[in-house]
Amino acid sequence: MKPQKRLVEPFCFPGNHVGCLLIHGFSGSPSEMRYLGEGLANLGWTVLGIKLSGHGTTPEEMSKTRWEDWAGDAEAGVSELRKTCTKVIGIGLSMGGLLALHLAALGLIDGIVSMNSPMLLADRRTRYLRLIRPFREFVGKPKSPKATTASLRSESRSESFQLKPERFVYEKIPVDSLISLNKAIRQVRHQLYKIHCPALLMQSRTDTTVAPISIQIISKNIRARKFEVLYWEHSGHILTLGPERDEVVLKIHEFLQEFCLPES
Repeated sequence: MKPQKRLVEPFCFPGNHVGCLLIHGFSGSPSEMRYLGEGLANLGWTVLGIKLSGHGTTPEEMSKTRWEDWAGDAEAGVSELRKTCTKVIGIGLSMGGLLALHLAALGLIDGIVSMNSPMLLADRRTRYLRLIRPFREFVGKPKSPKATTASLRSESRSESFQLKPERFVYEKIPVDSLISLNKAIRQVRHQLYKIHCPALLMQSRTDTTVAPISIQIISKNIRARKFEVLYWEHSGHILTLGPERDEVVLKIHEFLQEFCLPES
């Protein structure tokens, strides 16, 4: 199915001297971040929502891309914002959050907002992808097979809250790209100690895609001067489009005000 152009194209909203780099998730598209981006732009912040290589097209196109491609896209986004902004904050959902952590470990950004970022995927079967690679090129979207009935219902309610035109995402995942993501998770996890910038870490408690323990791993290993850990009770994995999305916008706005604006 061909996606609507508005859902998959990157977006940019000019604002003040603080640039917000919005990074969508694995197999997703900028549509996951547009609502958040519009909200932050309305509050005065400069916003750039990028599209990662191989995303927003077809799973076959994504199968040609790897972590190195996506990291390059994120670094290019930082460079673009640096042209007009004195500070850049990486704001990412899922793998987008992993990319924000990667940028912070490299010292390229001034702050992080990490939302449902994976240090461990909930579906343990993703750990054995190399065994099935000779037999399958694509798999379905991973979710925890041991998710509780309550968490699955909560995730379903969160997804049903989303307006259908709001998001474009692949229904099947290239195995090679998923293998690359797993490798990247291990790499970023080993680099967390290099992160010193302010951080806002968010996690949905009923996330069935990313193991909620991920946020504990991040918070225990980063060396940020200041950071906040925030759990969301009613949202699923796509926190930016769930029932608490307006509160998410306000929390990020408060974080940006506290750590990025000069004291009066």
